[in-house]
Amino acid sequence: MGGRVLIVAAEFPPVKGIGRLRPLKFCQHLSAHGWEAAVLTVEVGDMAPVDLATLDEIPPGVAVYRARLPKVKAGVVGAIKRLLGRDRGEPGGQPAGAGEAGARLAQGAPGDGAQGLHRAASWLLAGWDRVAREYLLIPDDILLWKGPAVRRGREAVEAFRPDVILATAPYFTDLLVGAALSRATGVPWVADYRDLWTGDVLREWVPPWRRRIELWMERRVVATAAAVVTVSEPKTEVMRARLAGLGHAEFVTLTNGYDLDEFEGVEPEVVDPGPLRIVYAGRLFKNRRGYELIQAAGELLAERPEWRGRLRFEYYGGIAAEIEQRIGELVRGFALQDVFRFHADVPYARSKALQMGADALLLIVDAGETSSGVIPGKLFEYVAAGQPILCIASPGATTEIIDRGRLGRTAAPGDVAALKAILADWAEAGTASLAPDRAYLAQFERGALVARLAGVLERVSARGESAAQQVDVGGVR
Repeated sequence: MGGRVLIVAAEFPPVKGIGRLRPLKFCQHLSAHGWEAAVLTVEVGDMAPVDLATLDEIPPGVAVYRARLPKVKAGVVGAIKRLLGRDRGEPGGQPAGAGEAGARLAQGAPGDGAQGLHRAASWLLAGWDRVAREYLLIPDDILLWKGPAVRRGREAVEAFRPDVILATAPYFTDLLVGAALSRATGVPWVADYRDLWTGDVLREWVPPWRRRIELWMERRVVATAAAVVTVSEPKTEVMRARLAGLGHAEFVTLTNGYDLDEFEGVEPEVVDPGPLRIVYAGRLFKNRRGYELIQAAGELLAERPEWRGRLRFEYYGGIAAEIEQRIGELVRGFALQDVFRFHADVPYARSKALQMGADALLLIVDAGETSSGVIPGKLFEYVAAGQPILCIASPGATTEIIDRGRLGRTAAPGDVAALKAILADWAEAGTASLAPDRAYLAQFERGALVARLAGVLERVSARGESAAQQVDVGGVR
């Protein structure tokens, strides 16, 4: 049958994060099933991190409609800098004299006369961050994108004429945009959940009062969707229960997946060819920490110092400040400075080369109340890379895939003994073995998954056409 789908996805190239892959892969594979895709996303540079090379991943012919993400804080910072500049007597915002004091202020360091204002400005900005994040930007940090996105989206609907709108989240503002566009244009929409909106392990910081507001928002917004798609069966069951009695949405589980040719032609990069290298390709933040792995390695190497040169851990992607402090304490406490090496974020092309050159790949799944349903997109990227996986995760959907797919070894969060045993096996053998069950893993090949998505879109489109005909004929829906 086929048709046209407009995908609402704030995370899309050149945004580098793993969240960009799901909408991108939809674009790459839907054409094989007769569906033409277009994307509504943010302007280039409005979200970080950015890797401009990922723009080449967008298939030819996919129309990309971009809407500016308003940045209130950037305007406040600019106003403060202009104020400080005028306070120093320079009309263009540059401090008078343009000497050392001027240079300091231009770089954000105040001269003596501006210190009071600078301290006040810093305090105000810190307060704005806290107040805006907790009390104003609900459901997430890109809430202000909704207005520009809906306006641009209406232009996209007029030009592209989609049969279905698919909004993928997070960001959950994407769902607000998808629902608003559907309401404004009459085009049916699909809500696609990579993570849960309320109750997700990465959003445990949300206070109870706000959680109640967001649950009300979610039920009100997503109840208008013609279908609700999630990446795991536990998440689908949560959404089915959450929306019970509201609307008549179809509920579908559609995991993330992998492309067999994703790493074709990638030249492996080996930073340290001696030891068995365990590589983590991603950022450590919120509940993704992995402290227990450092403890396990420290205890093991204290017991078996002759194995010290056999293991090396490499992290690429950066670390949140609150996690970095604890990791530093652990590394220094166990004297593992030569064993654990931490690097800044790298371009996606190099990340793939590092994964290909690793002896094993580290996966840390967020721990929390709903973690059993979490299947990180990174898991399938690792599957495509073809290296053994060392996974720290609570028993659930991810550990089941790794165990049944024979993709590597798993340990529960905090289980230092299990991690020590795994590292001891690998250090003694000098290798991390891999014997994947390809027949089992075939269900996660991206082409097969997107074929199922095409079926969802066709059913939604057909129901939308039927409803439109009822309106035309009978005047009621």
